[in-house]
Formats: sequence, C-alpha cells, structure tokens
Amino acid sequence: MNIVVGSTNPVKVGAVEEAFKRYFPDCSVIGHEAKSGVSEQPRSEEETINGAINRAKNSIGANDYGVGVEGGVCVINNKMFDCAWVAIIDKTGEIGLSGGLYFELPKKIADKISAGGELGPIMNEMTGEENVKQKMGAIGIFSKGQLDRKQAYVQIVLSAMVKFVSPEWFG
Repeated sequence: MNIVVGSTNPVKVGAVEEAFKRYFPDCSVIGHEAKSGVSEQPRSEEETINGAINRAKNSIGANDYGVGVEGGVCVINNKMFDCAWVAIIDKTGEIGLSGGLYFELPKKIADKISAGGELGPIMNEMTGEENVKQKMGAIGIFSKGQLDRKQAYVQIVLSAMVKFVSPEWFG
C-alpha cells in the first residue's frame, strides 16, 4: 500500500506514517511537495480545510491514498487560534477529513499574523531557532515541550482515517 503526503515536512510525513502503520504496518509513506492552492498562512478553518483537501488531491496520483496536512489559524470569540486539518483521499475519490490542534496564540503573535505574517517564520524570529515548524512547532514551544506538533498531527490523521478503517459506519 502506497501513501503520499502532500508535504516534505518531516513532522507531517512522520505523523502520517505513524498513524497509517497502526492499521497497515507494511505500508509505504513518502512525502511529495504538493500545491495547497491557499495562502502560505491560511487564516480561516475553511481555507485550512481547502488547503488540506487540495494537497491530498494533488498527491494521490496512482497511489492508494493521498494525504494533505494543513496548518492554519482561525479567529474564535475575537481570539486567534492555531488549527490543523487533515484530508485523506483514496483511489475512488472518497475523502476523510478531521481537524484539531486548537490552541490560543499569544496576542503579539496573533498581531503579527494579522499584519500578514506566517506562524512558522514568526516563531523562528521570536525564539531564535530555525525551522520550528519542522520540529516541535509552536505548541511545543508554548507547552514547554509537553506537547509536540507531530503527536498532535498523529491524532488528527487517525481521526481522518476512521471513514476508511470503519467503512461499515459510513455506508
């Protein structure tokens, strides 16, 4: 079984691999840079969902599954939250969708995003680290290492897989 992730980010590819191998231990998971069709920093759940779906569709090719993992931000009750969505598409065109990883962003970061910034580069700038989004992510920084982006993504990928591993419920 071949699964293609619409990203080469090791956190996203690793999360998809960990989730899929729980059900399909012999599967092959590879990363592929796929177009999201949305802005570099999606600023709503709708845009983030569309980015995930587009990445999945632009990844499947002749493979068994294409997976799109898209991080974004959304505003709820006048506060900006980080969010993530996963779309999984199979050979028949069926799509499994799941979202999660909601946490409030500090105002100084939300202000920079509102001014046109992107969370990843902002976190690099504010922490002095490189490629925060390819490591523990903002959630890892804010939780002081108790949560990390990959494990959060594993849960969202597993949730998006339910349609495929429990088809009897979705018939």
